[in-house]
Amino acid sequence: MATVHELSTYRKSQAITHYAYLGETYGTAELLNGSGYLFRKDGARIATVVSYRDPALTLLGLVELADMQHAADMAAGGSAAICTSRAQEVR
Repeated sequence: MATVHELSTYRKSQAITHYAYLGETYGTAELLNGSGYLFRKDGARIATVVSYRDPALTLLGLVELADMQHAADMAAGGSAAICTSRAQEVR
């Protein structure tokens, strides 16, 4: 007979973070409580609060999803292997 134990875990809510551009500056933008984004230049510790309506802010992909896809691509042999191994549909 198996025994099931309930484990209580504490999970901090994860921030929604996108790769982004602010003007021509690349970095990440973390969603603040509906008031805008906290933009960090790539590799910097200092952040800037940016309105979600700022036309200079361009959100790319979610960091978590983009990093998972990159890891999957690298496991498949990298960009060159993926490009050269995909079969094209012939009509």
